[in-house]
Order: sequence, then structure tokens, then C-alpha cells
Amino acid sequence: MTSVTSGGRQYGGRSVADRRAEREQRFVTAAIRLFAERGYSRCSLADVCAAAGLSKRQFYEVFQTREDVLIAAYDRIQDEAAAAVTRALAALGENPDPHAAVTAVFTAYLMSFTGDPYRPKLTLIESVGVSDRVEQHRRERRRMWAHLLTMAAAPVAGRGRRSRGTVQLAAAALIGASNGVVQEWLLADPRPPLTDLLEVLVPTALAFIDPAGDRTAVQQHSDKL
Repeated sequence: MTSVTSGGRQYGGRSVADRRAEREQRFVTAAIRLFAERGYSRCSLADVCAAAGLSKRQFYEVFQTREDVLIAAYDRIQDEAAAAVTRALAALGENPDPHAAVTAVFTAYLMSFTGDPYRPKLTLIESVGVSDRVEQHRRERRRMWAHLLTMAAAPVAGRGRRSRGTVQLAAAALIGASNGVVQEWLLADPRPPLTDLLEVLVPTALAFIDPAGDRTAVQQHSDKL
């Protein structure tokens, strides 16, 4: 029976918005696994629907194209990784030890990926070079990561320190290094343990911190964004 409430139409006691959100979740979850396993270019819209256990009609209620669900899948992975990093930064407290702070941040980031190998494969391999639209979207997401890392630069760098060069360039370099290391981890057989990734990435990040610099310069770079 269909009923109407102040929140809109309901079907079986659930709102249209809730049903749509559930279907979107199922399509995105299926897309992450499917595109990573088979490759985005080798998957049809019918494959996505079959993997989600939903129909094409239901797909078009949420998305317009197969590329839309790829972007949605990419965004979910990026959003959850950014949330993990944000939580790690919030837990640092005042004047943290730089090595411990960078280790905590990278651990949070890597744990959001390495627990599910489908995620880095979709992010670093299957979403690359799909179209100009997807590449532009990926670039915008990298800018968001650079902004997050720039905001974190002052507390992570520690008292009396600044980044080498501009914080924005350091953030871009760190993003590139992180993506490259995670991609090599993904393709390695057997895959190295998480500690091996940290042994490479933590010193790389710390190399961007100039111990002789003035910490106020880091904050000034952050305040300009």
C-alpha cells in the first residue's frame, strides 16, 4: 500500500528517497567490485545491473550513464579515505611529533584502501584515462586532497618548521608519490605488508618539512587558501 506523509511518498513504509539511496548504494558497491575485477572498459551497463541485482529501469532512476556510476564509485572511495584522514588529524592534539603524526595520517589513509584491493584498483587504474570528463573530475579530487593536506601542514609540521617550497606544491608531490607507491603495492605479487608502504611514504612526507624554516610560513600558506 502506498501512503503519503510530510516526507513524501512511501512504499512499504519506506520513502522514495530511502529506496533511491539504497539502490544507489547497491549500484556503487557492485561497480567497485565489478570494474576492479573485469576492467571498466569490459563491463556493460547490463553487467553492472546484474551485479547489483537491479534492473536497467532502476539504474536510470539513479544514474544516466555507466560513467556516472564509475564517478560515484570513485567519489565514495575518495570520500571515505578523506574522512579517515580527517579523523586521524583531529586526534593528533597540539604540537604532535611530526613522525608520529605523519605515520598516523598515512596509516589511516592506507587502511581505507588496503583492506579492500578493489578500491585502489578502481581509483588508480580503472578510472584513469576513461574520458576528459572523468580526468577533470579526478583532477578536482586531487585539488581537494591538496587543500586537506595544506590545512594539515601547520599542525603536522610542528613548532618552528615549515614545508619546503610552497605547501601546495609539496601536497601535489606527496599525492603523486602516494598514488605511485599504492599502485605498485597493488600490482606486486605477493603484496608487501602495510609497514613496507609506511617505511617509504612517511620519510617522503617528512622530507618536505624544513626543520630550519619558520612555522608561520606554513600557516600563512594555509590561510591563503
